[in-house]
Amino acid sequence: MEARHVVAVALLVALAAAGPFVYDVSPDDGGQVEPVAFDRTESVGVPDSAVKRAQRSALEIPKAEVFYSEYRYPVGYYGVESLVASLQSDNRRSLGEPLAVYVSDFSGTNATLTAERNLRIGEDRSVGWVSAADAYFVVDSDAAIPTREDAVVPFSERRDAAAFAGRYGGEVRRWTDVRTRKTGSLGRSRAEWQRTVADRRERVNGTVGERLALLDRPESVTVGRDAPTLTAAVERAPPNTTVVIPPGTYEAPSLTVEKPLTIRGAGRNATRVVGDGTGSVINVTAPETAIANLSLAGVGDRRSGRNLTEDVVRANASDWNVHMRKVHGYGDAAVVFDTAARSLVADVKINTTSSGILSRDSPNVTVTDLTLYGTERWDDGFLGVAAIGDRVIVQDSEFYGGKVGVFALDVSDLVVRDVRAEGMMLGVFNLYGRDLLIADNEIEDVGFGVYVEERSEGTAVVNNTLTRSDRGAIVAGTGNYLGDNVVAGNDRGIVVQGHYTLYSHNVVAANRIGLRTIGLLPTNRLTENDVVDNARPATVSEFNVLQTWRGNYWSSAPGVRTTDEGHLRREYRPAGPVDGRVHRQRYVGTLAASPALQASRALERRVAGLQSAGIADPAPLARPVRPEIVERVRAEFDEAGRQPDDDPWTYDWS
Repeated sequence: MEARHVVAVALLVALAAAGPFVYDVSPDDGGQVEPVAFDRTESVGVPDSAVKRAQRSALEIPKAEVFYSEYRYPVGYYGVESLVASLQSDNRRSLGEPLAVYVSDFSGTNATLTAERNLRIGEDRSVGWVSAADAYFVVDSDAAIPTREDAVVPFSERRDAAAFAGRYGGEVRRWTDVRTRKTGSLGRSRAEWQRTVADRRERVNGTVGERLALLDRPESVTVGRDAPTLTAAVERAPPNTTVVIPPGTYEAPSLTVEKPLTIRGAGRNATRVVGDGTGSVINVTAPETAIANLSLAGVGDRRSGRNLTEDVVRANASDWNVHMRKVHGYGDAAVVFDTAARSLVADVKINTTSSGILSRDSPNVTVTDLTLYGTERWDDGFLGVAAIGDRVIVQDSEFYGGKVGVFALDVSDLVVRDVRAEGMMLGVFNLYGRDLLIADNEIEDVGFGVYVEERSEGTAVVNNTLTRSDRGAIVAGTGNYLGDNVVAGNDRGIVVQGHYTLYSHNVVAANRIGLRTIGLLPTNRLTENDVVDNARPATVSEFNVLQTWRGNYWSSAPGVRTTDEGHLRREYRPAGPVDGRVHRQRYVGTLAASPALQASRALERRVAGLQSAGIADPAPLARPVRPEIVERVRAEFDEAGRQPDDDPWTYDWS
């Protein structure tokens, strides 16, 4: 054993004999800590988009502040629920015990609810602070935060809490009851998430069935027989009927559909509709419009509407998302749905150097059996399917090339399932969304397989295969779920970011870096994952506290002794200077098993102030959770790191 490790252990033993460190958190006021300005805290809880909406609309989100014994900065929580979820999590080892807990005090604020159930206080009033132990909490009322989650509203005076409950429903509870409450998506178990995913799948099946019924409309006009052109046929057809396009190539310079119709060809390889290359091919402004069984080409080359005025994009200059709407929602595309709810694209092939399908403010548009070819060079193209402002369902489709396969901006309940995507910068990219379902997809040779941005919430990323890319999955945001995914043969497998997200039953294999955590506070849960044959099993960002990920299988973890429950008896630190090298360097295994190192770690767990940053699995599994999947992946990938295939659809940043 190297001399510096012996000296370090001896020093730690001497410190332990002298007794634990004592933190005088505020010597000037007798050891009491007082609330600070909330913007001086390390804050977590709700997506940034919800915070910004509240600030712009003069709304109030209940907050909390906690001072921990082993963390030098106060931690701020948006929403009492996020506070409770954090206190219920396994973070004592990282942060220590809570020395003081404060919550917003709505007494004396004349608090009311808006039509959207959000909190608003009286003019010239302000929200103060009260110790959680002294507060009265109104639970199960009509109050909600801007993410639509029910809000727990605290008061310093019982009579104010009772008055609020009398007006808006709910019950008055004390802190001892509130801190044991369920916390919704922030604390969902794997079983609860599986039920949530099953419910979402069932709802999607119903929606898709309703959309497919649009293909059964009676035929009214056939192009070439009843009308000379496709444009004339659309003008002549009565609403809620089908326009039939026989085999052939048809020019359609900027076709506009202003009534609910079904436009059906003879097959994607038989009927070809071509624009003039100066705009979008088909513009739809009517609900329940279907486009099916044809191919589309001749899309203009204007990818962005960044120079449009706000009145054109139906937004105010001060709106938080106006720039994003312009850039991503108003370029040229093969099909544009604009306030065209409940429409359908089915069995269509698209060739485009701009975008494929833009859906603006058109809830429940369904895209099924689409094949889209973008540009081979990612930065020469743009978006495959873009959902702007409202839900879209994309299923059973293929995307090749371009910049993004499926893009979502400010969308709830988006669904991307059974999709194959290859050769773009981003396979699925979600901005400001909530409650998305990204399931059963195969994404390879891209820059980022699935990217859930930090202002998103409640997204389920399940049963996807993400391979041969720079990044398999990045999940930021709040209260999301990654389960049953295979992430293999990438430069980096999964980037763990955001807060209150559950990662479970994922196979992370043969990546240069298996898991990379850049979240500061230890609110995410990683359990029962198989982390196998990565060049580096895990890494952490420079600024980090200890993350405890309990009960995962690490192929690189040393040790053979197991418990009756199938865990190794030795804690594993996959990002540590010793454990992280066990599988790569000779003699490191001897150091990892040394009594001195084990004594050092045991002391860290017992003495406040000695805890190092990084990742710790106190109960690593002795065997894989999904052994058959692990063996299949091992057979496909014989070395760690990104391994592009030999087809032309390959993402290259250079």
